[in-house]
Amino acid sequence: MIGLPRTLRTRLAFFCSAVFLLTAGIVILILTRQAATAAIEAETRVTRAMLAAMAPALAETIKSNNAAALSDYLKPLAADRALAHIRIADRTGSTLYEHHNNMPPSAWLTRLLAVDRTGARRLSSELVASGHELGRIELTLSFANLDRDVHRTALIGLLVSLLLWFITATLTYRISGRLTAPIVSLTAWAREFARGNWKPKVELIDSGSREIQELNYAFREGSTAMLHYIGNLEETRELLEFSENRLRKLVNGMHEILFELDPDGCICFLNPAWETLTGFRIEDSVGKPFTDFLLDEDATRDFGPERLSALHEKNREISVRNPDGKRLWMSLEASAQTDSSGNFTGIIGTLGDITRSVELNRLLSRYQDELYHMSVTDPLTGLYNRRHFDTQLEVILADHLPKDQSACLLLIDLDGFKFINDTYGHPFGDEVLRAIAFLLREQVRRNDYIARLAGDEFAMVLKNTDLENATRIAQKLHAKIHESRIPLPVGHIQLQSSIGVAEAPTHGQNAQDLVSAADVALYHSKRRGRNRIEVLSPDTSKAMMSIFSQGFELRNALADGNIHPAYQPICDLTSGQPIAYEVLARMSLNGVVIQAKDFIAVAEELGLTREVDLHIIRTALECTPTDQALFLNVDLLSFSDKEFVQELVALLKPACETGRSITIEITERDSVPASDILLDDLQALRKFGCKLALDDFGSGYSTYNFLNRFRPDYLKIEGSFVRGMLANESDRKIVGHIHDLATSFGMQTIAESVENHATQEALQEIGIATAQGVYFGAPRLLEVNGTKSA
Repeated sequence: MIGLPRTLRTRLAFFCSAVFLLTAGIVILILTRQAATAAIEAETRVTRAMLAAMAPALAETIKSNNAAALSDYLKPLAADRALAHIRIADRTGSTLYEHHNNMPPSAWLTRLLAVDRTGARRLSSELVASGHELGRIELTLSFANLDRDVHRTALIGLLVSLLLWFITATLTYRISGRLTAPIVSLTAWAREFARGNWKPKVELIDSGSREIQELNYAFREGSTAMLHYIGNLEETRELLEFSENRLRKLVNGMHEILFELDPDGCICFLNPAWETLTGFRIEDSVGKPFTDFLLDEDATRDFGPERLSALHEKNREISVRNPDGKRLWMSLEASAQTDSSGNFTGIIGTLGDITRSVELNRLLSRYQDELYHMSVTDPLTGLYNRRHFDTQLEVILADHLPKDQSACLLLIDLDGFKFINDTYGHPFGDEVLRAIAFLLREQVRRNDYIARLAGDEFAMVLKNTDLENATRIAQKLHAKIHESRIPLPVGHIQLQSSIGVAEAPTHGQNAQDLVSAADVALYHSKRRGRNRIEVLSPDTSKAMMSIFSQGFELRNALADGNIHPAYQPICDLTSGQPIAYEVLARMSLNGVVIQAKDFIAVAEELGLTREVDLHIIRTALECTPTDQALFLNVDLLSFSDKEFVQELVALLKPACETGRSITIEITERDSVPASDILLDDLQALRKFGCKLALDDFGSGYSTYNFLNRFRPDYLKIEGSFVRGMLANESDRKIVGHIHDLATSFGMQTIAESVENHATQEALQEIGIATAQGVYFGAPRLLEVNGTKSA
């Protein structure tokens, strides 16, 4: 099969020539047909004219009935090759003469072009003589001349067409060459583009054609735009390559694990942190279900294929195993991924190692639990301490009282525990306390509560128990304590206890009232001989309850550091400047400052004076400068306690050795025997620099013997005499007498309760040099000489 020309130029020439040749052929056929038709018409006219001319002569010949003459007459006509057949018949139709030239049929081209192939070639004419029809002559024209004319005409037309086709093809080829020259250059340009040459050196040919010019312009603009786009693509490729390298470095350098799961939950990507944190090789892990590396059932369930499409986790703690099966704690962030059609495609997430953090948190939690346990328990016995008891008792009462359920409190105090400590030592005393704690644990019911309040004092809270049952439990506990024996290196020691019992709400609606009631019962137990149980009776004195209620507040104030020293200046009457400060006790309760006279009696009643005195002295020494002289109040009864004297010496001796001026101020309000032991204790204090002052002289049982034996350095005149000396001469004489007495013993006098300038002048007239009172300054919990007191 012959194909079409391959070039546009050749194709244009070929198609133009073919069109021309086809057109020429059609034109030749039309012209040849017209020529054949014209030839046929011409022959027909000639033959008809000839018949018209011959008809009379032939009619006469037939009329003469001379056949030879007829044959001779027609012989020249029969010799004409233009006639194929001659026939003459008489009027009856009988043939008189007939001649055939045996001419071939018409050629194919003549048959194709001739319009009338038969009728147009047969001619006939009537033979008439003297008005009578004698016969008929018929002539058939041959195709010889017509075939010759048609072939000659067709041949000439073909030759002319071929010549014109050649001329047309040549011109078309040349003209198309000029027309397609710009396309050739554009093709070469495009070929260079295809080879990656974005700046071809092919010169585009301009043409007069607007389309070619626009095409050239479009190619040039396209080349420029392509160069620009290629430049941008190159920059983008470089940026993408840079970003890819950077992202790869970031992913590979991540401390967190970056993972990707397929829709079935199998791992399809892991960064190097996976190997670093878990110990599993990446190539061994990819393709495996993620759940193979999880330890917790809930995490394994959530990463199952049926739940993955709804997965969305943030800061979730999960456990991942390492090759040894060790648990690694990870912080998980993961979410389901979908394509543009919303179809689930897998999971992308991160795992951060928080194993150390979790372990530290658990360790911290354990330490916090331990610290909390230490804060609420007594380290010696393991029982709850006083702080926890105070809060827990409130909780218990708040739970029971609204339900009309009673609760009882037992306060247990060991009798003679101080003797045990002093005689056998503190380690043995600790062993006794641990033994009591063990015994309490054995006797306590499942829901009851026990605590060690202080020293040898314990508490037991009996829940949902009335006073009768609580008394029986107390009796059983008392008996168990009495039966217990603590072994000694030689023999053993038998323990005894005093127990106070109180019930809520009968004896108190809140924790403070209930503790005060039980404390009163315990107090009665001790005052009535110890080693016994006392149940608070309804007729207990309200005054006694008030004392113990205040005692409860006082104990809490001591425990919470709400007992503070206040300072009152002792001034020189001449200059008015302080020479020392008396330290007084103050209690802070709910923002209100309470003076010592309002709680010291309670402290004396409950034996808390020693603790108050030591606390005030310790705080004053810590909070004032060493060059400040202090007058410290100490109850004489406290000196009967050797432990108190030892603690007092331990506080004051270092202060006096540094040159600090310390004066012990005692009050003789009661008839306290001036024993040799008391004298020795006071002398021991004075040996390392302490001075002694006798407070409120003239108001109590002061005796000359007391002054003679103790020889105080200062004698403080009772304030009631000083306040009344301006209006009452006897008070003035008493003040003067006391001053003269002190002078005779070599003591200095200090007047108390100076309230105005007139009193100051009156004291100076008597000869008194120092005084204190509101005129010079009231006791204050403020800075003294630049130092804060509390």
